[in-house]
Amino acid sequence: MSLILNLETSTKNCSVSIAKNGICLTSVEESSEDYFHSEKLHAFIQYVINISGIHLKDLKSVCVNKGPGSYTSLRIGASAARGLCSALNIPLLSVDTLTIMVMGYNFIKKGFLIPMVHAKSDFFYISLFNESKKRINPIKIKKLDDDFFKSISKKYKKVHFIGNTFSLKKKFFSTKKNNFFYKNPSAMDMSLISYKKFCKKSFSNMEKFIPFYL
Repeated sequence: MSLILNLETSTKNCSVSIAKNGICLTSVEESSEDYFHSEKLHAFIQYVINISGIHLKDLKSVCVNKGPGSYTSLRIGASAARGLCSALNIPLLSVDTLTIMVMGYNFIKKGFLIPMVHAKSDFFYISLFNESKKRINPIKIKKLDDDFFKSISKKYKKVHFIGNTFSLKKKFFSTKKNNFFYKNPSAMDMSLISYKKFCKKSFSNMEKFIPFYL
């Protein structure tokens, strides 16, 4: 049995979950206009521990979002994860934001998925996944302008964009081939991927671990 605590702090959504063998047992999250992870994260961790009826010593690993995302909020999540792993003598796992964002879309059966995280101005961190959620392209920073969408339309028949920014939604619907889904990265969606990484022993080095900041 593998009980894993998942921490997601890359955006203004503060999210915590506990999963057993890849299935989410309980979770709590809250979004705000401000970054308030320093106030909420440890309270949320205590909440999911209490509500799930387990003890901290039962945890087999802690998985944290490694970015890209907000500098301050990612540092808070990373510090909490490293502290728990060190105190409990358990390994650290980490998953990137864009992988987390595609995990919640099991209903998409056809087409490519492009999750995105805003960097600055019209620039976004993006990656490309197929319908099986296998990453095709690594994380890159791209300017989302008309040339970008024309290029995407020429290369792919069907594209599903996933992001937590509504400001460019009209551009995502510039062609009938494109869909846009609003999605905050969530610790609930880390359950399966963190379990798979745990089974493969794909652990992160606690001493050298540094999140991918924007």
